[in-house]
Amino acid sequence: MKINYQFAPQENYLIACSFGPDSMALLHTLLKYTRNVIVCHVNYHQRKESDEEEKSLKEYCIKEKIIFESVGAPKQFKGNFQAKARDFRYTFFKQIYQKYNAKSLFIAHQQDDVIETYLMQKQRKIRVKQYGLAEKSYFLDMKIIRPFLIYSKKDIYDYCRENLVPYSLDSSNFETKYLRNKIRLEVVEKLSAIERHQVLNNVKKDNENLTKLRRKLLPLIDKKGQIEITKIIDLNNEQFQEIIYLILDEIQYPYSISKKLLSEIKKITHNDKPNITLFLRDNYLIIKEYDFLLFVKSKVENSYNYEIKKPSELVTPYFELDFSFGAEDRNILDDDYPLTIRTYKKGDVYQINNYFVQVRRLYIDWKMPLRLRNLWPIIVNKKGEIIYIPRYRKDFIDQHQSKFIIKIDSFIE
Repeated sequence: MKINYQFAPQENYLIACSFGPDSMALLHTLLKYTRNVIVCHVNYHQRKESDEEEKSLKEYCIKEKIIFESVGAPKQFKGNFQAKARDFRYTFFKQIYQKYNAKSLFIAHQQDDVIETYLMQKQRKIRVKQYGLAEKSYFLDMKIIRPFLIYSKKDIYDYCRENLVPYSLDSSNFETKYLRNKIRLEVVEKLSAIERHQVLNNVKKDNENLTKLRRKLLPLIDKKGQIEITKIIDLNNEQFQEIIYLILDEIQYPYSISKKLLSEIKKITHNDKPNITLFLRDNYLIIKEYDFLLFVKSKVENSYNYEIKKPSELVTPYFELDFSFGAEDRNILDDDYPLTIRTYKKGDVYQINNYFVQVRRLYIDWKMPLRLRNLWPIIVNKKGEIIYIPRYRKDFIDQHQSKFIIKIDSFIE
Protein backbone atom coordinates (compact mmCIF):
# COMPACT_ATOMS: atom_id res chain seq x y z
CA MET A 1 0.00 0.00 0.00
CA LYS A 2 1.25 3.48 -0.85
CA ILE A 3 0.73 7.00 0.45
CA ASN A 4 0.67 9.79 -2.12
CA TYR A 5 2.07 12.61 0.00
CA GLN A 6 5.24 14.71 0.07
CA PHE A 7 6.83 14.20 3.51
CA ALA A 8 9.43 16.59 4.94
CA PRO A 9 12.19 15.33 7.27
CA GLN A 10 11.73 18.12 9.81
CA GLU A 11 7.92 17.97 10.04
CA ASN A 12 5.74 16.08 12.53
CA TYR A 13 2.69 14.08 11.45
CA LEU A 14 -0.28 13.00 13.54
CA ILE A 15 -2.26 9.84 12.96
CA ALA A 16 -5.64 9.05 14.53
CA CYS A 17 -5.31 5.44 15.61
CA SER A 18 -7.90 3.21 17.27
CA PHE A 19 -5.97 -0.09 16.98
CA GLY A 20 -8.50 -1.21 14.37
CA PRO A 21 -7.27 -2.75 11.09
CA ASP A 22 -7.67 0.47 9.04
CA SER A 23 -5.66 2.75 11.31
CA MET A 24 -3.04 0.09 12.08
CA ALA A 25 -2.50 -0.55 8.36
CA LEU A 26 -2.12 3.20 7.86
CA LEU A 27 0.30 3.50 10.78
CA HIS A 28 2.38 0.58 9.49
CA THR A 29 2.49 2.17 6.02
CA LEU A 30 3.18 5.67 7.34
CA LEU A 31 6.27 4.46 9.19
CA LYS A 32 7.82 3.48 5.85
CA TYR A 33 7.84 7.17 4.88
CA THR A 34 8.64 8.98 8.15
CA ARG A 35 9.45 8.30 11.79
CA ASN A 36 8.17 11.71 12.89
CA VAL A 37 4.83 10.19 13.77
CA ILE A 38 2.63 11.04 16.75
CA VAL A 39 -0.07 8.45 17.40
CA CYS A 40 -3.30 9.93 18.82
CA HIS A 41 -5.66 7.51 20.55
CA VAL A 42 -9.03 8.15 22.20
CA ASN A 43 -10.33 5.59 24.70
CA TYR A 44 -14.12 5.98 24.93
CA HIS A 45 -14.46 3.31 27.66
CA GLN A 46 -17.55 1.97 25.90
CA ARG A 47 -16.33 -1.62 25.51
CA LYS A 48 -14.55 -3.98 27.88
CA GLU A 49 -11.74 -4.43 25.31
CA SER A 50 -10.96 -0.69 25.04
CA ASP A 51 -8.35 -0.60 27.83
CA GLU A 52 -6.57 -3.63 26.42
CA GLU A 53 -6.55 -2.05 22.94
CA GLU A 54 -5.02 1.15 24.32
CA LYS A 55 -2.36 -0.91 26.11
CA SER A 56 -1.53 -2.90 22.95
CA LEU A 57 -1.29 0.24 20.83
CA LYS A 58 0.98 1.92 23.37
CA GLU A 59 3.26 -1.14 23.41
CA TYR A 60 3.41 -1.08 19.60
CA CYS A 61 4.45 2.58 19.68
CA ILE A 62 7.12 1.91 22.30
CA LYS A 63 8.45 -0.93 20.15
CA GLU A 64 8.55 1.36 17.09
CA LYS A 65 10.01 4.23 19.15
CA ILE A 66 7.30 6.69 18.17
CA ILE A 67 5.29 9.11 20.30
CA PHE A 68 1.99 7.91 21.77
CA GLU A 69 -0.63 10.38 23.01
CA SER A 70 -3.93 9.20 24.45
CA VAL A 71 -6.94 10.61 26.23
CA GLY A 72 -9.83 9.02 28.07
CA ALA A 73 -13.27 10.25 27.11
CA PRO A 74 -16.07 10.69 29.66
CA LYS A 75 -17.89 7.39 30.08
CA GLN A 76 -21.17 9.13 29.37
CA PHE A 77 -21.86 11.81 26.76
CA LYS A 78 -25.13 13.70 27.04
CA GLY A 79 -27.13 13.76 23.81
CA ASN A 80 -25.96 12.35 20.50
CA PHE A 81 -23.02 10.07 21.38
CA GLN A 82 -21.48 9.99 17.91
CA ALA A 83 -21.59 13.79 17.54
CA LYS A 84 -20.24 14.39 21.05
CA ALA A 85 -17.51 11.77 20.57
CA ARG A 86 -16.48 13.39 17.28
CA ASP A 87 -16.23 16.84 18.91
CA PHE A 88 -14.23 15.35 21.78
CA ARG A 89 -11.68 13.54 19.64
CA TYR A 90 -11.10 16.43 17.24
CA THR A 91 -10.60 18.79 20.17
CA PHE A 92 -7.98 16.34 21.44
CA PHE A 93 -6.39 16.06 17.99
CA LYS A 94 -6.21 19.85 17.79
CA GLN A 95 -4.42 20.05 21.15
CA ILE A 96 -1.82 17.49 20.07
CA TYR A 97 -1.54 19.11 16.62
CA GLN A 98 -0.60 22.40 18.28
CA LYS A 99 1.64 20.75 20.87
CA TYR A 100 3.90 19.23 18.20
CA ASN A 101 3.34 21.93 15.56
CA ALA A 102 2.19 19.16 13.25
CA LYS A 103 2.03 19.46 9.47
CA SER A 104 -0.92 17.11 8.89
CA LEU A 105 -3.34 14.75 10.59
CA PHE A 106 -3.68 11.35 8.88
CA ILE A 107 -6.99 9.49 9.14
CA ALA A 108 -7.50 5.91 7.94
CA HIS A 109 -10.80 6.25 6.10
CA GLN A 110 -10.94 3.85 3.15
CA GLN A 111 -13.12 3.16 0.12
CA ASP A 112 -15.91 1.43 2.06
CA ASP A 113 -16.14 4.57 4.21
CA VAL A 114 -16.53 6.66 1.05
CA ILE A 115 -19.47 4.52 -0.07
CA GLU A 116 -21.07 4.46 3.40
CA THR A 117 -20.75 8.23 3.73
CA TYR A 118 -22.20 8.84 0.27
CA LEU A 119 -25.20 6.58 0.89
CA MET A 120 -25.83 8.31 4.24
CA GLN A 121 -25.63 11.72 2.58
CA LYS A 122 -28.16 10.69 -0.03
CA GLN A 123 -30.49 9.14 2.52
CA ARG A 124 -30.40 12.19 4.77
CA LYS A 125 -30.63 14.64 1.84
CA ILE A 126 -28.15 17.00 3.47
CA ARG A 127 -25.95 19.63 1.87
CA VAL A 128 -22.33 18.53 1.68
CA LYS A 129 -18.99 20.13 0.88
CA GLN A 130 -17.98 16.89 -0.80
CA TYR A 131 -19.84 13.71 -1.66
CA GLY A 132 -18.16 10.77 0.01
CA LEU A 133 -14.89 11.82 1.64
CA ALA A 134 -12.14 14.19 0.53
CA GLU A 135 -8.56 13.00 0.32
CA LYS A 136 -7.43 16.41 1.62
CA SER A 137 -9.44 18.81 3.74
CA TYR A 138 -9.16 21.26 6.64
CA PHE A 139 -10.87 21.19 10.01
CA LEU A 140 -10.14 23.37 13.05
CA ASP A 141 -7.11 24.72 11.15
CA MET A 142 -5.72 21.18 10.81
CA LYS A 143 -4.79 19.72 7.45
CA ILE A 144 -6.54 16.35 7.17
CA ILE A 145 -5.10 13.65 4.90
CA ARG A 146 -6.98 10.47 3.98
CA PRO A 147 -4.55 8.51 1.79
CA PHE A 148 -6.41 5.15 1.81
CA LEU A 149 -9.60 6.16 -0.03
CA ILE A 150 -8.57 4.10 -3.07
CA TYR A 151 -8.32 0.91 -1.00
CA SER A 152 -11.22 -1.32 0.00
CA LYS A 153 -11.79 -2.90 3.39
CA LYS A 154 -10.68 -6.20 1.89
CA ASP A 155 -7.43 -4.58 0.73
CA ILE A 156 -6.83 -3.44 4.32
CA TYR A 157 -7.39 -6.90 5.78
CA ASP A 158 -5.13 -8.46 3.16
CA TYR A 159 -2.38 -5.96 3.94
CA CYS A 160 -2.56 -6.57 7.69
CA ARG A 161 -2.47 -10.35 7.20
CA GLU A 162 0.45 -10.26 4.74
CA ASN A 163 2.51 -7.86 6.88
CA LEU A 164 1.61 -9.33 10.29
CA VAL A 165 0.13 -6.01 11.43
CA PRO A 166 -1.61 -6.39 14.81
CA TYR A 167 -5.13 -5.06 15.25
CA SER A 168 -8.37 -5.55 17.13
CA LEU A 169 -11.93 -5.59 15.78
CA ASP A 170 -14.42 -3.21 17.38
CA SER A 171 -17.44 -5.31 18.38
CA SER A 172 -19.70 -2.21 18.26
CA ASN A 173 -19.16 -2.07 14.49
CA PHE A 174 -21.44 -5.09 14.20
CA GLU A 175 -24.37 -3.40 15.97
CA THR A 176 -27.06 -1.84 13.76
CA LYS A 177 -28.33 0.87 16.14
CA TYR A 178 -26.27 3.48 14.24
CA LEU A 179 -27.18 4.34 10.64
CA ARG A 180 -23.60 4.02 9.40
CA ASN A 181 -23.25 0.48 10.78
CA LYS A 182 -26.63 -0.46 9.34
CA ILE A 183 -25.63 0.77 5.87
CA ARG A 184 -22.25 -0.97 6.13
CA LEU A 185 -23.64 -4.34 7.21
CA GLU A 186 -26.86 -4.42 5.20
CA VAL A 187 -25.81 -2.61 2.02
CA VAL A 188 -22.08 -1.99 1.45
CA GLU A 189 -20.84 -5.45 2.40
CA LYS A 190 -23.41 -7.02 0.06
CA LEU A 191 -22.52 -4.96 -3.01
CA SER A 192 -21.20 -6.82 -6.00
CA ALA A 193 -18.07 -5.54 -7.74
CA ILE A 194 -20.24 -4.02 -10.50
CA GLU A 195 -22.59 -2.34 -7.98
CA ARG A 196 -19.64 -1.04 -6.02
CA HIS A 197 -18.15 0.47 -9.17
CA GLN A 198 -21.51 2.08 -10.02
CA VAL A 199 -21.80 3.76 -6.60
CA LEU A 200 -18.26 5.12 -6.85
CA ASN A 201 -19.13 6.41 -10.33
CA ASN A 202 -22.17 8.21 -8.86
CA VAL A 203 -19.96 9.80 -6.21
CA LYS A 204 -17.70 11.11 -8.95
CA LYS A 205 -20.57 12.48 -11.06
CA ASP A 206 -22.27 14.17 -8.11
CA ASN A 207 -19.01 15.86 -7.15
CA GLU A 208 -18.55 17.06 -10.73
CA ASN A 209 -22.07 18.57 -10.71
CA LEU A 210 -21.34 20.20 -7.37
CA THR A 211 -18.17 21.72 -8.82
CA LYS A 212 -20.14 23.14 -11.79
CA LEU A 213 -22.69 24.73 -9.45
CA ARG A 214 -19.95 26.30 -7.34
CA ARG A 215 -18.20 27.72 -10.40
CA LYS A 216 -21.46 29.40 -11.32
CA LEU A 217 -21.97 30.85 -7.83
CA LEU A 218 -18.44 31.85 -6.84
CA PRO A 219 -18.38 35.03 -9.01
CA LEU A 220 -21.25 36.34 -6.85
CA ILE A 221 -18.86 36.57 -3.88
CA ASP A 222 -16.66 39.65 -4.14
CA LYS A 223 -12.99 39.99 -3.19
CA LYS A 224 -13.89 41.20 0.30
CA GLY A 225 -15.79 37.98 0.97
CA GLN A 226 -19.19 39.63 0.89
CA ILE A 227 -22.29 39.11 -1.22
CA GLU A 228 -24.43 41.76 -2.84
CA ILE A 229 -27.98 40.90 -1.79
CA THR A 230 -29.58 41.82 -5.12
CA LYS A 231 -27.48 39.09 -6.80
CA ILE A 232 -28.73 36.27 -4.58
CA ILE A 233 -32.23 37.27 -3.58
CA ASP A 234 -33.83 35.34 -6.44
CA LEU A 235 -31.71 32.17 -6.18
CA ASN A 236 -33.59 28.94 -5.65
CA ASN A 237 -33.17 27.12 -2.33
CA GLU A 238 -30.41 24.81 -3.58
CA GLN A 239 -28.40 27.69 -5.06
CA PHE A 240 -28.93 29.93 -2.01
CA GLN A 241 -27.90 27.18 0.36
CA GLU A 242 -24.78 26.43 -1.66
CA ILE A 243 -23.58 30.03 -1.86
CA ILE A 244 -24.01 30.43 1.90
CA TYR A 245 -21.89 27.34 2.47
CA LEU A 246 -19.32 28.53 -0.05
CA ILE A 247 -18.68 31.74 1.82
CA LEU A 248 -18.66 29.89 5.15
CA ASP A 249 -15.99 27.67 3.62
CA GLU A 250 -14.06 30.83 2.67
CA ILE A 251 -13.89 31.95 6.32
CA GLN A 252 -13.22 28.32 7.40
CA TYR A 253 -16.34 28.06 9.54
CA PRO A 254 -15.85 24.56 11.01
CA TYR A 255 -19.47 23.68 11.79
CA SER A 256 -22.54 22.69 9.81
CA ILE A 257 -25.56 24.97 9.85
CA SER A 258 -29.17 23.95 10.22
CA LYS A 259 -32.03 24.44 7.78
CA LYS A 260 -33.56 26.77 10.34
CA LEU A 261 -30.49 29.01 10.29
CA LEU A 262 -30.40 28.96 6.49
CA SER A 263 -34.02 30.09 6.57
CA GLU A 264 -33.10 32.93 8.96
CA ILE A 265 -30.29 34.06 6.65
CA LYS A 266 -32.69 34.10 3.72
CA LYS A 267 -35.19 36.13 5.74
CA ILE A 268 -32.72 38.90 6.49
CA THR A 269 -31.99 39.28 2.76
CA HIS A 270 -35.66 40.27 2.38
CA ASN A 271 -35.77 42.41 5.53
CA ASP A 272 -35.97 46.20 5.13
CA LYS A 273 -33.75 46.87 8.16
CA PRO A 274 -30.33 48.15 7.02
CA ASN A 275 -28.26 46.41 9.74
CA ILE A 276 -28.93 42.92 11.08
CA THR A 277 -26.53 40.55 12.84
CA LEU A 278 -26.88 36.79 13.29
CA PHE A 279 -24.54 35.19 15.80
CA LEU A 280 -23.05 31.79 15.01
CA ARG A 281 -20.64 29.74 17.11
CA ASP A 282 -17.16 30.85 18.24
CA ASN A 283 -17.65 34.59 17.51
CA TYR A 284 -18.58 34.02 13.86
CA LEU A 285 -21.14 36.52 12.61
CA ILE A 286 -23.44 36.88 9.62
CA ILE A 287 -24.12 40.54 9.04
CA LYS A 288 -26.47 42.38 6.75
CA GLU A 289 -25.03 45.83 6.02
CA TYR A 290 -27.44 47.70 3.81
CA ASP A 291 -27.09 45.98 0.41
CA PHE A 292 -24.51 43.35 1.42
CA LEU A 293 -24.16 40.16 3.43
CA LEU A 294 -20.87 39.68 5.28
CA PHE A 295 -19.63 36.55 7.00
CA VAL A 296 -16.95 37.38 9.56
CA LYS A 297 -15.21 36.32 12.74
CA SER A 298 -14.83 38.95 15.42
CA LYS A 299 -11.53 39.00 17.32
CA VAL A 300 -11.99 42.00 19.60
CA GLU A 301 -13.80 43.25 22.68
CA ASN A 302 -16.68 45.70 22.31
CA SER A 303 -15.07 48.74 23.98
CA TYR A 304 -11.79 50.45 24.87
CA ASN A 305 -10.52 53.59 26.63
CA TYR A 306 -7.11 55.26 26.14
CA GLU A 307 -5.59 58.52 27.37
CA ILE A 308 -2.83 60.76 26.02
CA LYS A 309 -1.67 63.57 28.33
CA LYS A 310 0.07 65.73 25.71
CA PRO A 311 0.51 65.92 21.93
CA SER A 312 2.23 62.64 21.09
CA GLU A 313 1.92 59.28 19.34
CA LEU A 314 -0.39 56.45 20.35
CA VAL A 315 -0.50 53.00 18.80
CA THR A 316 -3.33 50.62 19.79
CA PRO A 317 -4.79 47.47 18.27
CA TYR A 318 -7.73 49.62 17.10
CA PHE A 319 -6.08 52.77 15.73
CA GLU A 320 -2.81 54.68 15.41
CA LEU A 321 -2.43 58.42 15.81
CA ASP A 322 0.41 60.92 15.78
CA PHE A 323 -0.48 64.34 17.16
CA SER A 324 3.16 65.16 18.02
CA PHE A 325 3.08 68.23 15.78
CA GLY A 326 -0.45 69.20 16.70
CA ALA A 327 -3.89 68.23 15.47
CA GLU A 328 -5.45 71.62 14.88
CA ASP A 329 -6.59 70.32 11.48
CA ARG A 330 -8.95 68.10 13.50
CA ASN A 331 -10.01 70.96 15.82
CA ILE A 332 -7.91 69.52 18.66
CA LEU A 333 -6.00 72.18 20.59
CA ASP A 334 -3.26 72.02 23.25
CA ASP A 335 -5.77 73.18 25.87
CA ASP A 336 -7.89 70.09 25.24
CA TYR A 337 -5.31 67.74 26.80
CA PRO A 338 -5.33 65.24 28.37
CA LEU A 339 -7.40 63.52 25.69
CA THR A 340 -9.46 60.37 26.11
CA ILE A 341 -10.01 58.16 23.09
CA ARG A 342 -12.86 55.79 23.74
CA THR A 343 -15.80 54.00 22.21
CA TYR A 344 -19.43 55.10 22.06
CA LYS A 345 -21.52 55.52 25.20
CA LYS A 346 -25.29 55.76 25.28
CA GLY A 347 -26.37 59.40 25.15
CA ASP A 348 -23.18 60.72 23.53
CA VAL A 349 -23.65 64.04 21.69
CA TYR A 350 -21.28 65.85 19.35
CA GLN A 351 -21.28 69.55 18.48
CA ILE A 352 -21.15 70.32 14.78
CA ASN A 353 -20.94 74.06 14.09
CA ASN A 354 -23.56 75.57 16.42
CA TYR A 355 -25.79 72.58 17.08
CA PHE A 356 -25.53 69.22 18.81
CA VAL A 357 -26.28 65.85 17.23
CA GLN A 358 -26.59 62.47 18.84
CA VAL A 359 -23.57 60.34 17.96
CA ARG A 360 -25.90 57.40 17.36
CA ARG A 361 -27.82 59.49 14.79
CA LEU A 362 -24.55 60.59 13.21
CA TYR A 363 -23.46 56.95 12.73
CA ILE A 364 -26.80 56.19 11.11
CA ASP A 365 -26.53 59.18 8.76
CA TRP A 366 -23.01 58.06 7.82
CA LYS A 367 -24.40 54.57 7.14
CA MET A 368 -21.75 53.14 9.38
CA PRO A 369 -21.99 49.34 9.60
CA LEU A 370 -23.35 48.15 12.91
CA ARG A 371 -20.26 46.01 13.56
CA LEU A 372 -18.09 49.17 13.57
CA ARG A 373 -20.23 51.44 15.73
CA ASN A 374 -19.20 49.98 19.09
CA LEU A 375 -15.51 50.21 18.13
CA TRP A 376 -15.30 53.54 16.34
CA PRO A 377 -12.95 55.98 18.17
CA ILE A 378 -14.33 59.09 19.83
CA ILE A 379 -11.97 61.82 21.17
CA VAL A 380 -12.99 63.56 24.40
CA ASN A 381 -11.22 66.61 25.93
CA LYS A 382 -10.30 67.17 29.58
CA LYS A 383 -13.76 68.65 30.22
CA GLY A 384 -15.45 65.46 29.06
CA GLU A 385 -16.67 67.03 25.81
CA ILE A 386 -16.57 65.12 22.54
CA ILE A 387 -14.36 67.24 20.28
CA TYR A 388 -13.60 64.93 17.38
CA ILE A 389 -15.00 61.82 15.67
CA PRO A 390 -13.21 60.56 12.55
CA ARG A 391 -15.43 60.68 9.50
CA TYR A 392 -16.76 57.35 8.29
CA ARG A 393 -17.56 56.77 4.66
CA LYS A 394 -16.96 53.72 2.52
CA ASP A 395 -13.60 54.10 0.74
CA PHE A 396 -13.04 57.38 2.62
CA ILE A 397 -9.56 58.92 2.16
CA ASP A 398 -8.31 60.94 5.13
CA GLN A 399 -6.48 64.02 3.80
CA HIS A 400 -5.61 65.58 7.17
CA GLN A 401 -1.95 66.30 7.85
CA SER A 402 -2.06 64.81 11.34
CA LYS A 403 -2.02 61.03 11.40
CA PHE A 404 -5.09 59.05 12.50
CA ILE A 405 -5.36 55.52 11.09
CA ILE A 406 -8.29 53.33 12.09
CA LYS A 407 -7.61 49.59 12.03
CA ILE A 408 -10.93 48.17 13.18
CA ASP A 409 -11.55 46.21 9.99
CA SER A 410 -8.37 44.24 10.66
CA PHE A 411 -10.20 42.63 13.58
CA ILE A 412 -12.67 41.01 11.26
CA GLU A 413 -11.24 37.88 9.63
